[in-house]
Amino acid sequence: READFARTAHLTRCGVLGALRELRAHSVLAASCARHRRSMRLLEPFEVRTRLLGWDDRAFYLEARFVSLRDGFVCALLRFRQHLLGTSPERVVQHLCQRRVEPPELPADLQHWISYNEASSQLLRMESGLSDVTKDQ
Repeated sequence: READFARTAHLTRCGVLGALRELRAHSVLAASCARHRRSMRLLEPFEVRTRLLGWDDRAFYLEARFVSLRDGFVCALLRFRQHLLGTSPERVVQHLCQRRVEPPELPADLQHWISYNEASSQLLRMESGLSDVTKDQ
């Protein structure tokens, strides 16, 4: 829940949600992954540090880190694929920056996660008897 609030707040502060509204588009959470490194104690103070990692032709990729304020330890790391409908990330960034911006190189571990999700989706489509053509309809 906290990660969802942090992701939405980050997209709002960066202007992405406003740009989507102006472009008559919207976004959906397409994938997420959480890595828990250490439990946080009840009432332990923490902060969520959210950042945009980059984008491809269909989605923004974000990260949220749950950081203990007691000792600065990253207790959890979450990754998100925020899929856009009705526009592209490139168009949203261009709308916000008023110029074309090249996407940053995605970190290697994120590229592996993207590949894993694509392979998983392919297997599920095959199990369901769906083709790639059906996927985009």
